[in-house]
Amino acid sequence: MEFMEINLRAMRTEDYEPILKLVITTWDYRSWVPKRLVEPMAEFFLSDLLQRSDHIMIAEVDGKIAGICAGDILEYSRMQRFSLRKKTHALGAILAYTEKGSIFEKYIQTMELDQELLLQSGREFDGSLNLLIVVKAYQGLGLGKLLYNNFCEYLKKNGARSFYLYTDDSSDYAFYKYQGMQKLAQKTFYWDDIGEDNTELYFLYGKEI
Repeated sequence: MEFMEINLRAMRTEDYEPILKLVITTWDYRSWVPKRLVEPMAEFFLSDLLQRSDHIMIAEVDGKIAGICAGDILEYSRMQRFSLRKKTHALGAILAYTEKGSIFEKYIQTMELDQELLLQSGREFDGSLNLLIVVKAYQGLGLGKLLYNNFCEYLKKNGARSFYLYTDDSSDYAFYKYQGMQKLAQKTFYWDDIGEDNTELYFLYGKEI
């Protein structure tokens, strides 16, 4: 097997565009989002996660971006978390009034659903894993586990002893089970207002470290 140099480093601003393209590809935005909204919706998703993350690591293989892991230690208060839920709900209400039934309105509803999962669990956590992606061409090299373990070490080093993440059945959620994480809550989301042809399962996973 050809030797490959694997490196972990902090994300830089120049990494943003390649990571944005990775997000669009990983979640296949072009298959379910109107063309004019593909990049804005992916940017909203990515910038929201990066803004909430204080530990953002890039995995490189031979100098090329091969994956990203972003997470944070939850230092904000209960009132801040409450306000975040209210802000998301308010944005959804505005969209429902101005763009009833739009794909972006549905996306905001999934953000509300994520927050409902956390409330449903009844648990408090020290940290959250917000994003973990490995480029398809580099999967199977152990990069996902490398990034995951690096995040866990970051949490331990800073005194955090538990964390959570959101995922869904369109993602490789079995990976988190293999890492010893526990599924704590689950909800079904209906992308269509009628019928069950276009449903998705959303999960909350948690772990003590």
